Amino acid sequence: MKNILKISALLILFMTIISCANGTSKHNDSDDHKNEQTEDSDHNDEEKSNKIALKLNQLEIMGIALDNLSELNLGESLKVNGQLELPPQNMASVSAIIGGRVQSVSVVEGDFVKKGQVIATLNNPEFIAMQRAYLAAKSNLTYLEKDYVRKKELEKEGITSARAFQEAEAAYLNAKADLNATKATLNLIGINVATIDKGEIIASIPVIAPIQGYIQKIEINIGKSVAPEQEMFEIVDNDFLHLGLNVFEKDIEKLSIGQKIAFTLSTRPNKMYEAEIFALGKAFDMDTRTVKVHAKIIGTHEGLLTGMFVEARIATDSKLTAALPDEAFVNDKGLDYVFIQRVKDENDIELEKIQVIKGVSDLGFTEVQFTNPIDKNDLIVTKGAYYVNSELNKGEFEEHDH
Repeated sequence: MKNILKISALLILFMTIISCANGTSKHNDSDDHKNEQTEDSDHNDEEKSNKIALKLNQLEIMGIALDNLSELNLGESLKVNGQLELPPQNMASVSAIIGGRVQSVSVVEGDFVKKGQVIATLNNPEFIAMQRAYLAAKSNLTYLEKDYVRKKELEKEGITSARAFQEAEAAYLNAKADLNATKATLNLIGINVATIDKGEIIASIPVIAPIQGYIQKIEINIGKSVAPEQEMFEIVDNDFLHLGLNVFEKDIEKLSIGQKIAFTLSTRPNKMYEAEIFALGKAFDMDTRTVKVHAKIIGTHEGLLTGMFVEARIATDSKLTAALPDEAFVNDKGLDYVFIQRVKDENDIELEKIQVIKGVSDLGFTEVQFTNPIDKNDLIVTKGAYYVNSELNKGEFEEHDH
């Protein structure tokens, strides 16, 4: 009987151990499954937190711009300052040879004009008097010419004296000179004498553009009186806009014609332009200890105006590298990131925040290395990355609150 009780007790104890072991196993399997779900969820949340969807109109509102990765020379370079210049033959100050009252103005600042185009008109009673003087000189010449021809024939026949013929000849030549001078003056102020010869008197004269280019400045308005030689317009032809850089004497030997230059405007530091040296100055400025270096602009001149100040880098050691504007980067917990376009349709755009490694910086641009390679055609947020990151963080906070 005691043996039976012992065997029964052992069986019960054995069954209890097996039951506990199965319960523990099930509990562990359940915990492992939950842990896997939590890890997957965390992974999805992390992946989701690095992407943000925006409306296309938000980009314009927040001033966000996208562009491709740039290849810039960020090697050893010479830092110089200067400004945008035009040669004197590509700038024109328009003034009146004879003063008058402004009758009309046919252009506004920024208009493109062709050489010879009428840009304003002036009137002055003196213009009418000058045309009347022309007609009188023309009539007088006709009379004196006939008298000269007649006395020349008479002098040949011995009917009149040589002195009378010489006086007639002198009067005729003087009248001819007077007519030519009057005609030249009228042509100079823009009055066509052919019109006067038809009997038409012109009350106003045109103001003509002497070169093609853009109207940069207007100093007159309708009804204003202008004096002779008073500047009325300034016209610039930006096709020949170039850089005028001031290089210190100790650095001039490092430069040569054909050398490439990268430059930015002081008013637009995130936009990079290119130029090429075409002339090294021969004059030395004793006050600044500099030599003037001239460089032609490569590519578009859009947005560039004479007189703008520039900051330039002349490469003395070539090192082409991938670079982005400084405004393209955001820093988060000591790491650097940029935003890259992933999806775009008619109304929306999806951007992904990816980690990068920053290198050397210059001219508002910084060398960039990607932890994972990207396609050269991928678009990157080059302006306004800070605002995109703020929107991304705002979305994360909302999700956590929920």
